[in-house]
Amino acid sequence: MESSSEQFAHVMLFECPECRRPLASACASTKRSLEDADAHWFNPHCPCGWTGRVIGLTAVNHWVLPWEPPVPIGVGVPGSCDAPAPD
Repeated sequence: MESSSEQFAHVMLFECPECRRPLASACASTKRSLEDADAHWFNPHCPCGWTGRVIGLTAVNHWVLPWEPPVPIGVGVPGSCDAPAPD
């Protein structure tokens, strides 16, 4: 079990559905496991003008890195992936 003081950056790589460029998004979590970030919704923006909501599960790739210094994490905190998936 991970200590609650540990934090991780989840970096997700998506493909733009319009022009196929790579789009990166990230969120912070107290969990190293991929499941919470896979259930998180991201809003990437592409240089071609496309913007939209994508769920982490559709990422082309997903990296997890230890993150310091501590950042705000929790339900309703922008940039946090420790929130439940929206309905």
